[in-house]
Amino acid sequence: MIIQTLVHLSNSPANYSDVPADSPYAGAVGALTKAGIMNGPGNGKFGFGSKLTKADAEVLNQRLTQYLQLSSVTANSVQGLSISQIQKGIKTGAFTCQQLISAYTTRIEAYDQQGPKLNAIINMNPQAMAQAAALDMEQSSGLPMRAAQCVPVVVKDVINTKEMPTTNGSVLFKDWVPDSNATVIDRLEEQGAIILAKSNLDDFAAAVYGISSLQGPMKNPYDLERTVGGSSGGSAVAIAAQYAPLAIGTDTGGSLRIPAALTGVVTIRPTMGLVSQYGIFPRAITQDAAGPLAASVKDAAIGLDLIAGYDPADPMTARSVGETPEEGYASFAKGGRLDGVKIGLVTGGLAIWGDQPNGPVVALLRQAANDIRALGGHVVEITGPGKDLLGSSSVITFESARDVNQFLSEQGSSVPVKSFKELYDSGQYSKYAKESYDREIKVDPAALSDNVGYQRSLAIRTKLQDWTLDTMAKNGFAAIAYPSSAQLADLIGKEQAGLFSRWSENTGFPAISVPMGYAASKTGTSMPANIEFLGRAFDESGIIRIASAYEQSTKKRVAPPLPAITTAP
Repeated sequence: MIIQTLVHLSNSPANYSDVPADSPYAGAVGALTKAGIMNGPGNGKFGFGSKLTKADAEVLNQRLTQYLQLSSVTANSVQGLSISQIQKGIKTGAFTCQQLISAYTTRIEAYDQQGPKLNAIINMNPQAMAQAAALDMEQSSGLPMRAAQCVPVVVKDVINTKEMPTTNGSVLFKDWVPDSNATVIDRLEEQGAIILAKSNLDDFAAAVYGISSLQGPMKNPYDLERTVGGSSGGSAVAIAAQYAPLAIGTDTGGSLRIPAALTGVVTIRPTMGLVSQYGIFPRAITQDAAGPLAASVKDAAIGLDLIAGYDPADPMTARSVGETPEEGYASFAKGGRLDGVKIGLVTGGLAIWGDQPNGPVVALLRQAANDIRALGGHVVEITGPGKDLLGSSSVITFESARDVNQFLSEQGSSVPVKSFKELYDSGQYSKYAKESYDREIKVDPAALSDNVGYQRSLAIRTKLQDWTLDTMAKNGFAAIAYPSSAQLADLIGKEQAGLFSRWSENTGFPAISVPMGYAASKTGTSMPANIEFLGRAFDESGIIRIASAYEQSTKKRVAPPLPAITTAP
């Protein structure tokens, strides 16, 4: 009863065979059990009347400390809060969904357009608190918790949401509200997640500068003068600054992994066909992939579990039937050793992508290799595929106009333009997106079957897939590793050099990008870098296992140096 009073818990029924229902302590026992502070030895017993051992007392202290940390949820304390901790806090009553959403909202208000002005958010969800209240009602009524109960999510603003604008980062679409949600939005909300905000991005995901015509440049929380990359820059910043524990972005040419690497967060680009693209503004449908970003491999894996699977509205997802693990991807994010796991480490060929052979990212990569060896992994240095394979197997230029035309034709009468040509002619996009669109407007979308360049790129894609699978089979590799970016974040507005992201999108194979440390920039700031693990098609579980083991043993990620929030409730 002393502990119950200390943490302000209300009485709850005690369902233990050794706790009499009429005992004056029954309510306190039930309250401590519900809060997850004391659970007894098991077998339906609480151990009522037994003395605590030293070990029992240590466990009790640990649980009590964690509960008290969760019960004071504020804009400062949510930093580092995992999805599992959120679920526990909601389940035990340590905080309400409304309190949690309020804390994250305050954090966004303090950092995005005030203070460091990170500029990662385009629109907040005006219904977020009402949705949180409804979830609190569900919880208080005793309904079973959903898989993502009250998990706040920031979503790249290229993903359709019917309750708020989907701007695509462009002034042209500033006020456009789609008629329906993208499939990934429906799946998140059905499982109890709250779409907290829509994030800034390069216009129509057509560049990697981290600058939109609608809202301008996003800022890197590790150095406000440096780029976040793109095109999912706002989603990456939202995780780095902990606006939410989970974000969703898209990747056609590195747009998940580039900003993840430059801001030091985790992301998973899934196998083509694992996650529905329905309701997402396209770049090239045979390369487009939506995926999660998070501060840890476990939370990224949870995010993938929430959005993966077959969708009748996206026939390509039929490929995923029978390919997803019944136990879920998050079950593979359990750390541990890598005994007997063989990994190919790309060290040759990096200079092609703009890095000095002995640059700071390469030094971090070699340290990562040693860390993997210390876990029992077998690392073999290899030279990556040639530029003729990686650089010539992208089909974005060819597919863009065709796929944008199809998407716009499905959006109803309110969509601002009806075709790629109308979009191009409007000129209402950044000069960075224009670099891409100037190439893509020259392609006749109705003549792709006769387009020699397109057919050649598709053939080279197959060669790249074969080269990759053959290299892995010959050497017994479970994964191939390389830096997501072989250079640290450049200054805002500069073209980011050193990108090594094409391998995954041009094969359609999955990749996970995870922090591998920090190095000094030319101006002396400490900037993050990521290692990326590429796997075979639909082997997300394998690369999640490897990345989790590496992450948990090295604990490389450090939160950015943002000021404490003094206005926290």
